[in-house]
Amino acid sequence: MSSSNDVTVSAAADLAALAGDWTLDPAQSTVEFTGRHFLFLPVTGSVPVRSGHAGIDADGSLTRLDATVGVAGFDTGNPQRDGKVRGPAFLDADRFPVLRYTGERVAPGTPSVLSGVLTVKEREVPLDFAVDEVAPAGGRVVVRATAEVDRHACGVGAMRAMVGPRLALRVRAVFVRTP
Repeated sequence: MSSSNDVTVSAAADLAALAGDWTLDPAQSTVEFTGRHFLFLPVTGSVPVRSGHAGIDADGSLTRLDATVGVAGFDTGNPQRDGKVRGPAFLDADRFPVLRYTGERVAPGTPSVLSGVLTVKEREVPLDFAVDEVAPAGGRVVVRATAEVDRHACGVGAMRAMVGPRLALRVRAVFVRTP
């Protein structure tokens, strides 16, 4: 993400036009993850984005973010594994159908850091996202961010010997102007 110190005047004006409230476009947004099976084999997958809102200030930085993803759509391409992860031993999709992230503090830098809380099965866990990009895209705003989450801290501790504790998250969030 460009900081306001290294943008041209026209780019600064473009960033200022982003200021305000934005609504997440779930169909255009993605949350992908990579974890480890048997602690060394990579497993990749995705979780569908359901809803969200963001605030952006005049220098093009996120000021807040609230988003949910649907647990029932957890997908690694392996139906048997996905069913187990959606089940009561892991995410318990029937009782807890969404994961929610609420970010409210942004630390400037390259990349900037959005600090917030991830809620998994009613457990709140601090989680920081590195915000790699906030960019205008034809009347929309695209935000790209990454984070690493400890599933055990989130209360998802099943199969500790077979599934690694950490998941690398990659987010591409597309927002439209909130009316």
